[in-house]
Amino acid sequence: MCEKILFPLDGSELAEVALPYAEELAGRLGSEVTLVYVREPDGDQSPHMYQCYMRDMVETTKHGAEKNLGKLVAKEIKVDSVILAGDPAEQIVEYADKKHFNLIVMATHGRSGIRRWAVGSVADKVARAASCPVALIRGKGARPDVREKGILTRALVPLDGSKESETVIPYIEGLASKHKA
Repeated sequence: MCEKILFPLDGSELAEVALPYAEELAGRLGSEVTLVYVREPDGDQSPHMYQCYMRDMVETTKHGAEKNLGKLVAKEIKVDSVILAGDPAEQIVEYADKKHFNLIVMATHGRSGIRRWAVGSVADKVARAASCPVALIRGKGARPDVREKGILTRALVPLDGSKESETVIPYIEGLASKHKA
């Protein structure tokens, strides 16, 4: 169901707010996690800086996911990273398609209305363009104790009666059974 999870990072604390959700999913489902950082193509920062950041985030994610290992999952969690260059939304979607990810988990700034339209949103663009499911975690107002508690206990699934909206049901059923939600 969710063998491979893609988690985009941009170096901000806000993006990292969603990391415990990816860790819990990976641990309970035994999923592989790939962290992706998309940098500016002609960025002035050294590649070594990005590599150090990603190495630290891989260790953090691996540790967090393995704390959530389910009894049926008797293996360690594979976590790796990749650094891409270009437009963040385009690169995330292309990489997810190319590597056949089952789920993208990422934070959203929580902007709404005219601000989102004027400023744009990588999360919104990814959610609209990705061919796999995207779990958006609202970064604004996130709880600081999220790593200590089981966080995936309830889900709200908005449906509008269309076949497209109902495609989420098998994913939610699978997640709910694995998480006892």
